[in-house]
Amino acid sequence: MSRLALALLPLGFLSTAAALAPEQVHARAEAAGYTRQAHYVPMRDGTLLAVSIYAPAGKAADRHPVLLWLLPDRRETIDPRTGAIEPKMPRADIAFFTAHGYAIALAEMRGGGASFGGREIDRGPQIGRDGKDLVDWIAAQRWSDGTVGMIGASYQGFAQYATAANRPVALKAIFPEIAGFDDYGSMFHPGGILNVALSDYASGSIARMAQNRFDPARKEFPSPPVVDEDGDGELADEIPLDRNGDGSFLDEGEPTYADGQPRRHLYYRATVEHAGNFNLTVDAIAAAPFRDSRLGTTPYSYHDVDPGTKPVDIAKAGIAVYNRGGWFDYHARDTALWYATLEGRTPVRMMMAPTGHGGLPSSGTEDLYRAGPYFRHFADPTTNELMNREKLRFFDRHVRGIDNGFDREDPVLLYVMGKGWRREKTWPLERARPTRLHFGSGHRLLPRPDAGGADSYRVDFAASSLSGGANRWNYGISRARQPMTLDGDAARRLAYVGEPLAGDVEVTGHPLVDLRLSSTAAEGDVFVYLEDVAPDGSSLLVSEGQLRANYHRPRPIETMLAAPARGFGVKPLLPWQGFDQADYDPAPFADGRELRLRFDLMPTSWVFRKGHRIRISIAGADNPSFAIHPGLADTARKGEAPVWTLRRGADGSSVVLPVIAD
Repeated sequence: MSRLALALLPLGFLSTAAALAPEQVHARAEAAGYTRQAHYVPMRDGTLLAVSIYAPAGKAADRHPVLLWLLPDRRETIDPRTGAIEPKMPRADIAFFTAHGYAIALAEMRGGGASFGGREIDRGPQIGRDGKDLVDWIAAQRWSDGTVGMIGASYQGFAQYATAANRPVALKAIFPEIAGFDDYGSMFHPGGILNVALSDYASGSIARMAQNRFDPARKEFPSPPVVDEDGDGELADEIPLDRNGDGSFLDEGEPTYADGQPRRHLYYRATVEHAGNFNLTVDAIAAAPFRDSRLGTTPYSYHDVDPGTKPVDIAKAGIAVYNRGGWFDYHARDTALWYATLEGRTPVRMMMAPTGHGGLPSSGTEDLYRAGPYFRHFADPTTNELMNREKLRFFDRHVRGIDNGFDREDPVLLYVMGKGWRREKTWPLERARPTRLHFGSGHRLLPRPDAGGADSYRVDFAASSLSGGANRWNYGISRARQPMTLDGDAARRLAYVGEPLAGDVEVTGHPLVDLRLSSTAAEGDVFVYLEDVAPDGSSLLVSEGQLRANYHRPRPIETMLAAPARGFGVKPLLPWQGFDQADYDPAPFADGRELRLRFDLMPTSWVFRKGHRIRISIAGADNPSFAIHPGLADTARKGEAPVWTLRRGADGSSVVLPVIAD
């Protein structure tokens, strides 16, 4: 039988879970504390999604609150050589939550793992609709008490917001981590500039995982099948053979199996359907440079992806939200936007940790979600136990309805880098004192403006924010051994540095940059870095931001929302440039025009120690993480470069830092 014929076989016999015989739904005891079952769950359009349930061991009649984790790829992995299954959630975490009475549901989105279907677009509206269907299904099961929470990080955090916006009745609370609010501005085109590093890695890894590849050298393992078609109690033999050994069974023609038994090819057919996924590859993102650009052949733009109308819909539903971010994550600003926008409209909490796109320190082996170097740098013993305690108390309060006092504690938990953990009543901090530092002569950073003047800077297209190969934008900081520094590349940037500090200075909030700039080129990109310079001259990167000068005109930040939601109010009130095609000035520096560029750096909470100095450095490129401005690509290839003029003085360039008084 051809692959096409297999793919076109009717799925009517799988339109409901009841169509699967009991022996075809894989179940077994996993440990003394919990059991595992795998199911196919039908969505409203008949597409079947793979779900594994880890429930506390006990009586069959026991009913539990359920925590749903909806993933774009593998809910679990299986080693085809041994049949060993490893859940995406660390077993220690499963044991923790099941010991406290929660069941865990690990589900795969359509287009991933053992689920059927394809995603019409990454982060598209279908994910939220499927999430609602999963919550409704979970609430109706005999082992469920009818209440559901959601967990997960990154894309899985997006899935929580998307599901909550569809307002399933049983969904009481979500705990998204390192997740986006405005993915255009954090993932794809920060400041309107193409993020090559992140777009290339993320789309490539998702596409490969959707193929259920087995390549141990690359640590690639397939998702476990749901159905044991031959009834022998094993799942590994449900995976078709990879006869040519290239890691994929999809290029083998008609599927064959190790035991030679006939099958309906459920696992194979599900994986074939994943070819219908529209992944936001770097090429697709490059071809859609504006927030209102159409994404590929889909009817969607970035406006439809995030945030859309989600904040409004979640507030209407009254679903409790606890979002956790990382100071060095590319979603750091998004975490703050979610909290401040929902504050006062639904129960909401926020945690910010000194991590990149990763988690808190644990014994886990997943590279992507490692904690990075900052807890070690600050000699802090925090582990993932803190996260689990926060999750448990949050879900106990909002899913189970236990009056444990958690909602009466200050809702913002910050890691102040240099002091440690601290709870706050709101974000941004009301007691923050905006402190302006002016760019001065001699490349000084001054508390008061000097007589004025200007500095020239020849753009260096080789400037880079990589530190030991890692930065905020390429997932590398989660695996880095040392905090990020730009010292190795300092000569490629224009810098202004303050005097040694007379005492410790805490900066907590959103730093703002206000530049007065002209250029010999008609357009350009600007990258700005906030650094901590030690007495020995070495420095650490604290925060950063960027803006394509073509987007120099300010827009109301509420235009970040889809049109039906405008008026709801996006907070904090940060500088915003819209980034629609109508906002793009094709020649902003033409005829010697000087621009005022105002934008924010990533939020931070950092203590500059006594004797240290504050430095602002500026560049015209961040290579290779961001693509060179397309209007300057030929200039860069020729080895030429524009020259900037940066104005100083009372009406010149400055930075505003949110300083916290002791």
